[in-house]
Amino acid sequence: MTMSDLEGEIIVDVSLQHASSTSTVSVVSEDSANGNIPSALEAEELQLALNKEATEEELLKAIARCKNLVLETDNCSVERKWLVRHLIELRLRLQECREAAVDPEHPRNKSSGVSKRTIKGHHFVLQPLLRSTTSRYCDHCTASIWCLVQAWYECQDCNYCCHYKCMSSILRVCAHVVTSERGAFEMEICPEVGLSAQRYRCAECRTLLQLKKGYNEARRCDYNGLYYCPDCHWGGLAVVPARIVHNWDFSTRAVCQASLQQLQVASNRPIINLEALNPRLFSFVHELNLLRRLRNDLHGMRKYLLVCRLASEDHLLWKEVDSPHLIENTNLYSLQDLVNVHSGELFIKIQTWIDSFTKHIKVTCEICKGRGHICEICSNDEALFPFDANALTCQRCQGVFHKICFGRKDKCPRCIRLKDREDQRKSIDCDEAEEL
Repeated sequence: MTMSDLEGEIIVDVSLQHASSTSTVSVVSEDSANGNIPSALEAEELQLALNKEATEEELLKAIARCKNLVLETDNCSVERKWLVRHLIELRLRLQECREAAVDPEHPRNKSSGVSKRTIKGHHFVLQPLLRSTTSRYCDHCTASIWCLVQAWYECQDCNYCCHYKCMSSILRVCAHVVTSERGAFEMEICPEVGLSAQRYRCAECRTLLQLKKGYNEARRCDYNGLYYCPDCHWGGLAVVPARIVHNWDFSTRAVCQASLQQLQVASNRPIINLEALNPRLFSFVHELNLLRRLRNDLHGMRKYLLVCRLASEDHLLWKEVDSPHLIENTNLYSLQDLVNVHSGELFIKIQTWIDSFTKHIKVTCEICKGRGHICEICSNDEALFPFDANALTCQRCQGVFHKICFGRKDKCPRCIRLKDREDQRKSIDCDEAEEL
């Protein structure tokens, strides 16, 4: 196949398959499983074509037409969602076109007209020949990709690979689109509905399934509970978020290719709120309880570093931390965080951050040291910080004391002083009112 055979328009296919993007019920429905463009959009498919060589005027015309189509569709309908996605792609392409017009070094001016394609949310990039001798397989036809001689594309977002000849038949929505729209993992353990609910067809390609082992046998995905054919379920193994959250079970299970890609794309996204999903898990898993305490300490240190001029100039927070969500809040976890907790890797990383931040706040930075607290109960000259192991913070006035001192006193002297001052002020106001 020569490069001239690949010349043509870059078409954004707006028929995003709704099968794997929302819920089990929507996947098994006939409409959402159908990979074809809805009849309401078939007549507009050519008008919604995106060509790499399209001019700014042509893109503006396509955007205007797409906006009109959006207004003609019903609110919250599947057609409107597809059109909005397409409108976003058009506007991104328009912005790219404008940037390329003023920048001769822009990648758009150096790429071939078929190097990029956008289909069903995938952002495909043509892969160069002789790139690698590693075996690759087409996610559509499951055949080997001969990287040395065959033209093939790979999605930049989910690593979906396919032959050039298979691009017109792609059914699977990009895992990046699915996970971004859903915003959370499936938290029901293997929510199976049965083959009858799927009409004995593959949940992705709608191929008829057999009940016996062999060709076109039904394979269940442990993540979403649906059944797939061997072409859509390769027997890939992955940890299942629902089993981790509810059972603290990290054993790998067989999942379909679509679910495997979704789990890989979302593995580093902090979208698991353990406090809301299973708060009792912290009582049974010592590692989680320890991690929560360490994250609370980091969260307290972050408040000092954010207002420190020297820490900002040195970019201490951004230089040290590669997972900002671990210090920005204390409730959200990514799937990879939980896996690293189980293996012990996360504790090593967090302890490194704590040592670095503690050294800055307590030793090297005079600004942060000056923001320390003095225990009002014992009047010790030692500077106390809210994240110290021997410190306790009053929840009402935010005063910081030694735990031992506060336990012996059993009352916050600062709160008592503030209350006396408030009572005195009220008494003075009452006396002035009586005199008037």
